[in-house]
Amino acid sequence: MADRSELALQLAAAVAGAHAAVGRSTDRAFHSYGLSHRAHQALCAVDEGGPGGARPKDVAEQLGVSRAAATTFIQRLEAKGFVETTPDPEDDRGVRVTLTRRGLETLLRAGQRERRLAARAIEGMPASGLARAVSLLHAFKRRLDEKQIQVVT
Repeated sequence: MADRSELALQLAAAVAGAHAAVGRSTDRAFHSYGLSHRAHQALCAVDEGGPGGARPKDVAEQLGVSRAAATTFIQRLEAKGFVETTPDPEDDRGVRVTLTRRGLETLLRAGQRERRLAARAIEGMPASGLARAVSLLHAFKRRLDEKQIQVVT
């Protein structure tokens, strides 16, 4: 049996590999609707703004990018007909971004396809094992968040 540090490395590698595989799978779902993964994230951020829309700075925070980068994403999505911008009633200089009908339909369909792909990926796996894996991964994340891991040179 491997020692604990080797198991930790194996776990980290398995998580990274699974994350990459999930990313490739979801990218296929989004690309079928003309969206990149980041464009999908931007649409989700706009959707979280609710019926009143999202401010570009909120989209930027959700994406973890600068406001200028978020504005570029928003302009591209607007050019494709997924979102629209309107003046912000609370800020004369600002805008609000809302999903268009096409944007909402695309977001819903891409989400449904993403869920179907995920469901197919776990076909035949026992629910109890999946629940245990989810629990272990949450615990692993919690421990990583709690620990002060320092790099020693």
